[in-house]
Amino acid sequence: MKRLALTAMLLVACGRGADTNANEAAGSPAVAAPNGQTPGVQCPATGLWAECGVYNRLERAGLAPRRDSSVVSESPLTITGSQLNVGNADLELYFYSDWRAREREQRLLNKAKYVSFDAPTMQSLPTLIQNANLIAILHSRNDHLRERVSDAITAGPPQPPTSFNP
Repeated sequence: MKRLALTAMLLVACGRGADTNANEAAGSPAVAAPNGQTPGVQCPATGLWAECGVYNRLERAGLAPRRDSSVVSESPLTITGSQLNVGNADLELYFYSDWRAREREQRLLNKAKYVSFDAPTMQSLPTLIQNANLIAILHSRNDHLRERVSDAITAGPPQPPTSFNP
């Protein structure tokens, strides 16, 4: 009997917290999406990177990204990318339909022109960061910034919610 009462109390307490959090979230101000979407529109958690997902991840990491209207290209990549400014560095973003397309394109890049995100360096080479369907190129010599940006991206894209059925 005690166990049943304890379970009931936990359910009530958990339910109360969920309602409060839902109400707080509903009343919280909407954050404008960086890619021109209307304020309040959530970035879809699809398991693939999108510009708004990268922006949100960098924002949550405390890096204060700013959208740059520049369209960028990196030879020999076949697509154009977009750019975010992070501190005094530029971050080029190239989005592909899936990880296979990203891998095919990435093989075309001359590896000698880039430094890996996990290698400390004093060279003035751009940093190549890849994850899922994204190739990101960070133009910074600051190892701390390189680490923070790469940690945010290599953690993976926003995942769709999963249902849990006990």
